[in-house]
Amino acid sequence: MASLDKLKIVISQTDYSEEKATQKLEEWNNDHMNVIREYLNPKFQEKKPKKLKSVNQEMMSQIRNYMDAISTDYEKRKSESTKN
Repeated sequence: MASLDKLKIVISQTDYSEEKATQKLEEWNNDHMNVIREYLNPKFQEKKPKKLKSVNQEMMSQIRNYMDAISTDYEKRKSESTKN
């Protein structure tokens, strides 16, 4: 995409002036998506901390995932046996 097109996109999606939009595009190496993301959420590059689960929550999640896998396998075997 041409630099002018990117500038127009940034100006239309933000309330930046032409000078400010040009400055931000240079700051983000002509990546208009990052300029818009920064406008919407200035801290968009910070990683969100993982929520720690309690031992009980983790245990129940593992059991649920295991039972889901078993149920899926059972349904596959059941459908294969009815086809034969």
